[in-house]
Amino acid sequence: MIKKIDCNKKEFENIKNDRQTYKIFDNSLNLEYLEMCELINGNTNEELEIQITSVKRYNSLDDVLNIINLENFGIYEDKEDFIKYINENYDDSEYLVCRIKKTTNKIIIDDKKLLDLIKIETLQQEKLGLSGCLVYRVKTRENQDAILKVQNIKGNDTLKEEYDVLKYLKGKMSVANVYYYNLYENKEYLLREYIDGEPLYKSKGFGYKLGQELKKIHEHYNEKCQFQKFSVNNLLKNAMEKIDILYQLRGEYFKDFSKNDLINFLKENKPNNDALIHGDFSLTNILVNNGKYYYIDLGNVSISTKYFDIYILKKSLKINHLEEEWEEFLRGYNIDDYNEIYMRWMELIELSYN
Repeated sequence: MIKKIDCNKKEFENIKNDRQTYKIFDNSLNLEYLEMCELINGNTNEELEIQITSVKRYNSLDDVLNIINLENFGIYEDKEDFIKYINENYDDSEYLVCRIKKTTNKIIIDDKKLLDLIKIETLQQEKLGLSGCLVYRVKTRENQDAILKVQNIKGNDTLKEEYDVLKYLKGKMSVANVYYYNLYENKEYLLREYIDGEPLYKSKGFGYKLGQELKKIHEHYNEKCQFQKFSVNNLLKNAMEKIDILYQLRGEYFKDFSKNDLINFLKENKPNNDALIHGDFSLTNILVNNGKYYYIDLGNVSISTKYFDIYILKKSLKINHLEEEWEEFLRGYNIDDYNEIYMRWMELIELSYN
């Protein structure tokens, strides 16, 4: 049964109007990854359906803001204003922080160029996927199925990156054609081809072929590639800056590590196996049509360690209860030098990001 959670007016309006993508919840709520919930406006009883797309606990608000940018919590004057608000509304020594995604939304499109390309009356929201932007299925004026993504621009996470990546990958991977991109009045619009297919998590017996497919993607490595957001050096730099948080959040494998042990582990085990990575190689982002694989949600494409994709895939297999595909995946990829230490390295890297 879906949880109904009381929410004060300020945060409810922030979330409803796309100004807040992270929320602190009461510790008594046992929220889980991918859980669906309903927020209830305490003033009006209006309901808003959301999905929990990450769950983490922190010991202090300073730790929270060392990992998550303040702007993701809504509109506050500064860090002190946010801390004051949280202290007035929450009474916890530990903070349950979740990334959230709206799953219902009414949208007004003011971009006239975009409106000339689509049949606005055919717009339907898609709930699949974990990206923070709103995703819709729509018909073009030529009656072709298309996907429209809409996002308020914030920070460095922009749809322009996905637009550039789609153009770069054409001919290298099976990806959608891109029709339109625009930034209009602080809101981004990306219109791309709709790819008909079933997400891979609905299949079985795909492990060997998926290994072959990922190896092909990784072999498109080019050291001059413009996409370097998740380069190994950038990953390590970010982890070093967040080392206090990593020490707090470290898992069972690292429980006996001191902070200096973690630093040494990260530096001494930095991978040296660069590849062109998808950046979110989960089963929801791989579609199958007549045995052919297509790839979506490409905003994180970068040059990085191949273990970035492998780590995310292993987590996705576990989430979807398809761990039996793992050994066949490794065989299909033909990883004769598979290194569990690199997977542990990626475990720490993941903790250092939102």
